[in-house]
Amino acid sequence: MSQSITQYKDAHTVIYGSTSLDRLVTEEQAGHAAAWEATRKLKESRQPTDAQSLPYTLEALARQQAERLVIDLGLDHLDTEQVKRHAAAAAARIAPEFATT
Repeated sequence: MSQSITQYKDAHTVIYGSTSLDRLVTEEQAGHAAAWEATRKLKESRQPTDAQSLPYTLEALARQQAERLVIDLGLDHLDTEQVKRHAAAAAARIAPEFATT
């Protein structure tokens, strides 16, 4: 697992594994966590995804997960659009490694 991928997993652990989040969570951290959660859910689904469509699928799922994260975890102090942008960018960086697993 590369260094950049580790930061997404770490953000996921902090945000999804915490019982109480504070206002120190940033849009970038939330986006990274959402991208990792989208990746995790896609892996669990075992849906076949071809290499060409994988980046687009993962980015769309990450944006959706980002919106869900902000709402479900009460992170309404964050800019949802920024969280979505960070999630999509992280998903784009995760996709090549996801394709090789």
